[in-house]
Amino acid sequence: MKSRWAWGWTATYPLFKWILRIKVHGRENVPTKGPVIIASNHASFFDPPLIGHAAKRECFFLAKEELFGQSKFFRWLIEYFNSIPIKRGKAFDIHLFKEVDRLIKLKQALVIFPEGTRSRTGEFLPFKEGVGLIALRYNIPVVPAYIKNTYKPWQEWLRRDSRVEVFLDEAMHPGERSKEKEKYEAFTRKVEEKIHRLRDIAWEGEKRFEKQCGEFYNTPHYDYVKTLKTRMPKGAAAKPKRA
Repeated sequence: MKSRWAWGWTATYPLFKWILRIKVHGRENVPTKGPVIIASNHASFFDPPLIGHAAKRECFFLAKEELFGQSKFFRWLIEYFNSIPIKRGKAFDIHLFKEVDRLIKLKQALVIFPEGTRSRTGEFLPFKEGVGLIALRYNIPVVPAYIKNTYKPWQEWLRRDSRVEVFLDEAMHPGERSKEKEKYEAFTRKVEEKIHRLRDIAWEGEKRFEKQCGEFYNTPHYDYVKTLKTRMPKGAAAKPKRA
């Protein structure tokens, strides 16, 4: 692990752990060594450092080329923390594959956002087949990931109205090397299904809570309590003073 990555991870740990209270589920599913792809949904600029925080190992991020032209400082920042430009719309990027080949030989972790860009609403965008193409080309495992709530305003994170959570599933193994389009497209669909399932798991708890609240609000008991509150004189619910 490069010293700059270790420094960055250590510097952001208090922010993610104690200030924003980021919750990570399934960190043990990310192999601590060996080449691996982490494939995640994408809704915020915070997603790459969040995946790096959750994985707890050095990661290299495949990022759209346009990000590198935003400003000199931003380009330096994302390059410093292992971002690699992707030329979107190009069928075969020789520079990208040379870099990916080098990183896989070094047994590094690649982070890919298969949607290709951020979703501003949190809803999934169609997945690109790049994750399947690389996984089958080199026969390396893919860890599906889902990041919850980063599409919401960061002020909600600070107020803790919305908690950001990262869910990491068990690694998916291609089981073979292949450059056939049908095979890597099919594997991409499997990864997409896994990430969709992680989304369902992430929101299942809140839906269950809302359902339970809804069931309570529709009971005679709730109506009775609400009636008592409306009939109660002002100040009657105050705590009685000790004699």
